[in-house]
Amino acid sequence: MRLHLEKEKKVANPSWDETAMKVVDAYSKRSHCKWFKIGVAFFRDDRLLVVGYNGSPRGEPHCDKVGCAKEVDGKRLPAGSGLCRGAHAEMNAIVNAASEGINLKNARVYCTYSPCYSCAKVLVNLPITEFIYKIKYPDEDLRAIELFLRRGIAVRQYKVV
Repeated sequence: MRLHLEKEKKVANPSWDETAMKVVDAYSKRSHCKWFKIGVAFFRDDRLLVVGYNGSPRGEPHCDKVGCAKEVDGKRLPAGSGLCRGAHAEMNAIVNAASEGINLKNARVYCTYSPCYSCAKVLVNLPITEFIYKIKYPDEDLRAIELFLRRGIAVRQYKVV
């Protein structure tokens, strides 16, 4: 006896970019930052290596509990003030990888926002192959993008299709 199965409709798999950005979005929700919810994911050969999000060091109070150190009279100070209690998502992911012995060399980085110059300098030294971001950071420092391009690291903004 032979079973006749209905023809299944083919459903397109999400692209790796779309998959990675969903991971980034999920991790960005872990952030306690009042101003920016940032997630990051490192991939190599379409395998997830490590994730991170911006936030206070382990054991330290979160800004949404004790107040933002970069805020004066309810307004955010410009980027680079150095007052933020939190570590950037990229830095937290790199620390997570180092503590677990995960090699990030030649990874693609997906992030909620375009990179800051401090993170770009570290990422260049890994080195990474590509940085894909969703949103242009309001205080974007073009030195980060220029550094990536000089070092042969592709940079692009993720566009939802």
